[in-house]
Amino acid sequence: MPGSGLSGIPAYVPAEPPASQGAVRATAARSLRWTLLESFGLSGLSFIALIFFSRYLSAAEFGIAAVAIGIVQLLNVPVEMLFHDALIRTREATARHVNSAFSASLLIGVLLTGACWLLADRFATLIGQPEVGPVLRWMSLGLVASGCGSALVALQRRHLQFRTLALRSTIGRGGSAVIGIALAVSGAGVWSLVAQQVSMTLLATLVLWLMAPERPRFGLSRPELGEMTRFGVAAAFFNLAGLSTQRFFMIGVAAFLGAQAAGLLSLAFRAVDMLRDIVGSAVAQLALPIFASLQGSRADIRRTFSAAVRLTTALMYPLFAGLAVCSYEVVEIVFGARWLGAAPFVALLALLTFQFFPRLFSVPIYNATGHPLLPSIALLLQIAYVVAGMLLVGRFSLEAAAAVWASRLVLGLGIDLWLLRRVTGLSVAGQLAGAVHPALAAAAMAAVVVGAKVYLLAALDPALRLALMVGLGAVTYGVVLWLLNRDLVRELLAFARQTVKRGT
Repeated sequence: MPGSGLSGIPAYVPAEPPASQGAVRATAARSLRWTLLESFGLSGLSFIALIFFSRYLSAAEFGIAAVAIGIVQLLNVPVEMLFHDALIRTREATARHVNSAFSASLLIGVLLTGACWLLADRFATLIGQPEVGPVLRWMSLGLVASGCGSALVALQRRHLQFRTLALRSTIGRGGSAVIGIALAVSGAGVWSLVAQQVSMTLLATLVLWLMAPERPRFGLSRPELGEMTRFGVAAAFFNLAGLSTQRFFMIGVAAFLGAQAAGLLSLAFRAVDMLRDIVGSAVAQLALPIFASLQGSRADIRRTFSAAVRLTTALMYPLFAGLAVCSYEVVEIVFGARWLGAAPFVALLALLTFQFFPRLFSVPIYNATGHPLLPSIALLLQIAYVVAGMLLVGRFSLEAAAAVWASRLVLGLGIDLWLLRRVTGLSVAGQLAGAVHPALAAAAMAAVVVGAKVYLLAALDPALRLALMVGLGAVTYGVVLWLLNRDLVRELLAFARQTVKRGT
């Protein structure tokens, strides 16, 4: 068995930056195989589980679980992220760094779990949903497991060992999905979601510890802990701010409009976010080490950013434009007719991803260049806007709440564009240029598909109609993108070949 300590790990020095833009692209393409597999483990398997849960759970049960999961995810930020980026970015990660990060994360997880057991019922009473209390208490047990594995996750990502992380996530998500689905089928209701959430973290952490060549020991070293905390507080604060917006929004929906309304929105969020994160999470975790290797050159960062936006939007825009125009068919076929009330919100959230993908790489750039707090201004403004909007407008209907959620982007996008310009020197037009042709092609595709749906396919069975809409949309998007930018199509094909190419 491997040793249990980290004293034999040599100090890690980041590799030299790739020699050329082509080398960066080739490295990214090869690593993307494993990050995509991990994202399928995180999001793809969860989406499959969501389909089963939607058949056996009510909207109210989804709403109760959504509030509890949101609170646990917020509390998990300091557990998982306080030392994560610091361990990746520090020039030398010694045994003291890793042991201190492990020990502090575990202690934070234990303390926050205890707080949930003490305060869950009070919180549930405050929002008028007493059923949330017991669910939150048991769901918080995952925080302890997360504390056990967070340092090892950071080490694996630091060394670009995405294969181990992919297997860890796939086994964790797959095993927890089986457990949750079995309980849902047996009639466990909301507790099937609790079991899925907790067992996912437990299984993933167990796999990581079994596969790790060296494991951390319990021990705190003040100099290393202070060094990592100084950077980690900023990074964790940003992650907390980013998560808080949606979680506060869902708490507001549950408090003002009830668990049933929160459940409909929860299904829409989970469906769209899981599909978005299949690629989004894979690219984002790969982006930090890639941009960190370029941190000495603003010109290299600008070129890499432009190429990343171009490729990502070209792949993702047609998928989410298609989901928006086919939302009613998708919801009815995948989740069942009783969930059709969620279809308009699925369409809205799918369209909102159009601003997400061009901004996907800004946070890794801020972290890689040592400016993790910069985007927090926009996030804090969005949180304040959502809270005020729910109090003033969103409390009256689900549609009004959705309008509050969508309109918050007006505040954040302009600030983010300006900040990235300050950090990289890339103009606003330059930041968005790579998304123009994919957006135009996706818009043309959506127009053709909607026209065909209304005038030619409306009388067909939903499954047949969806199949024809998907085929027509794919052909339309490919043709229009080829007409607009043939070089981009060739670039996509070349990147795809590098991604599936064998080798490390």
